[in-house]
Amino acid sequence: MTTAKKYLNLLKEREPQLWKEPMEESTFTEQDLLIIEKGLGYALPIPYREFLLSCKMPEDITVLVSFCGDSFANSWEQTFSREKNAYVSRPEFDIGPTVEFEWHNIAGKNGEEFLENLKKEQSVQDALPCFLEAGFIGLGNVYGYLTYLDLVNGGIVTIHEEGIYDMLIDDGVNWESAKEVRDYMESRLYICKNFNDFLRFTCTGDFLDENEAKFPTTEELDRDYSY
Repeated sequence: MTTAKKYLNLLKEREPQLWKEPMEESTFTEQDLLIIEKGLGYALPIPYREFLLSCKMPEDITVLVSFCGDSFANSWEQTFSREKNAYVSRPEFDIGPTVEFEWHNIAGKNGEEFLENLKKEQSVQDALPCFLEAGFIGLGNVYGYLTYLDLVNGGIVTIHEEGIYDMLIDDGVNWESAKEVRDYMESRLYICKNFNDFLRFTCTGDFLDENEAKFPTTEELDRDYSY
């Protein structure tokens, strides 16, 4: 069993309501992935390839994720309560907040459909940066932070929605220049080292130190993060 399938099975057990129908095997083949890679001009990171070959994912789902680093965890004053099904004020002492991650998956029964939908969704319009041409596939949104898979180094990078304005206006990045967009995004916060870590983050509820892009052990959480 691949790492992707293992984490998705855990998510299915943890949040069965996310699947309206039984989990189905992916219809993608290796040839489909080659079509996607040729159309993008980038190789797909191995963990992402395994994910696409694992099973059919709902197009849009919301999962609960937890942070414990200095960037997000220290700046968010609320946490999501399963009991109240709403955001509540964080207690005086905790490890970090739990928040909703809006996870978006690209629809498509084969490589051609996936590529067409991806390019349509991430087309450069209204002065939005050419993220896809620069090698970034959108994965979703967490508390206003847009989250992307970096096809070059395989990591998961974030930028706040308002940060795009800063990127284009204050920092003068040419929104049509793939090189300038890539150079800028590589200076942003990478919260996961690879797509398997992203799956652990979204599927298990384990605390993620977004600054270090790591999952602290229970001992580390008790010793270094509980304050």
